[in-house]
Amino acid sequence: MDTTATKHEGSSDAGESRRGALMSLAIGVATSTVGGGEGELASPKLRRLICPFCGALAADSGRCGSCHARFDPLSRQASQNEMGPWFVRDELVPHRPGCNYSTIKRLVESGGIEANSVLRGPSTRQFWMLAKHTPGVAQLFGVCHNCGEGVAKDAFSCGNCQEVFSTDRDRQHLGLGPSRPLPGRAAVEVLALRAEPPAGAELVSGPAAIPLGDQETRGQNSAGRRADDAGYAGGSAGGADGLEAIKQTDELKRAVRSLRRAWMNERKKAWVSVACAGGITVLALAVLLVS
Repeated sequence: MDTTATKHEGSSDAGESRRGALMSLAIGVATSTVGGGEGELASPKLRRLICPFCGALAADSGRCGSCHARFDPLSRQASQNEMGPWFVRDELVPHRPGCNYSTIKRLVESGGIEANSVLRGPSTRQFWMLAKHTPGVAQLFGVCHNCGEGVAKDAFSCGNCQEVFSTDRDRQHLGLGPSRPLPGRAAVEVLALRAEPPAGAELVSGPAAIPLGDQETRGQNSAGRRADDAGYAGGSAGGADGLEAIKQTDELKRAVRSLRRAWMNERKKAWVSVACAGGITVLALAVLLVS
């Protein structure tokens, strides 16, 4: 009986000593010196990560110290819903993501974007431009982006220059301009046909880049450059076919412009006719009343 009690007491003492050793080890780790004196509790070090919104290196504290955006899943999804191809220049937060057109409109209404704010988007071909000169945004300030005349914010077109106020609301579409061959990378004829339109031309998307054939690359110096031109855009069409396609596209553009001018002329004639008919009607009524 005494032997059994002695065994139990020995096992309990061993367990107590083991627990005491583990506790001492834990206290030693917790009170290890980390930039402080002996016996002070260790301060945990936060890991560093890249902010998904502005790209800054931030501590994993749940919020970015640069743009103050939160890292939780709901905040990330909310920011994803507002992203788009419009960018507002801000020197304080130069790396913020783009936003959609609805956000641009909301910022204009709240005063976050002013007429002289600098932004870019699908209607500017992603080149920076003043908001009052940006198609799709200028009319939100009550001015026409083309001639500067005052217009209604919900107007369809300008009454002075007849410019149509169209807005691209596709959040996936950057609105980049057509790719054009550069000097030294194509024949002179192709460069002349595919030259950049003059300043003030309509911001409309042109045809896709036409692959260059072997005849258009005879004047180039290296075989590597010829291979790049032949493989550009993944095509293998000949030079004659490419020139013919460009000519047909230019003819279609000229035809569209001619039709638009004819439509504008007919519209003016119709308004003149309506005004004349109204004047004659008023005159006839006046004669009847007098008689």
